[in-house]
Amino acid sequence: MTDLGTVRRDGDFGAVHFTRHYPVPPEELWAAWTEPERIARWLGAAVEGGPVLPGGSFALVWAEGADNRVDLVVRALEPPTRLEWEWTIAGEPPTTLSVSLVAAGDGTDLVLDHRGLPLGQYAGLGAGWDAYLSALAAHLDGTAHDWDARFAALLPAYRQRAAALG
Repeated sequence: MTDLGTVRRDGDFGAVHFTRHYPVPPEELWAAWTEPERIARWLGAAVEGGPVLPGGSFALVWAEGADNRVDLVVRALEPPTRLEWEWTIAGEPPTTLSVSLVAAGDGTDLVLDHRGLPLGQYAGLGAGWDAYLSALAAHLDGTAHDWDARFAALLPAYRQRAAALG
């Protein structure tokens, strides 16, 4: 899981896209994305509200302050293959996070697409999602993960990719 995700212009916005393979069945990966206690383990954020149901809302909170909170509305939930969340960072317009899970060989392919991102943020969100997807792999196999170190190592590459898009 060392391949970088892609960043792209999406009209006046940016988007990030990842495809990753995890050696677990779709139901296991689905639980990691939809059960609040599991979400908190790999995203490193407290989950407020919920449950994760269609039309429901919840928040991810990393620390105190509006800059450390993301408000989510569940737009689609098709267990165990597809979810879509409206993702809102304080003071920013809502964005759309889509995740698809497909059984593949010895596990599950995950496809993540986060679109509608302000152009100044998609490099950081690209590096962030890349680091979180690595944290998800560590959560699933029970190993340690240093999100901060991975994010810091990835950010220059994502900034370079975003700059190339203008």
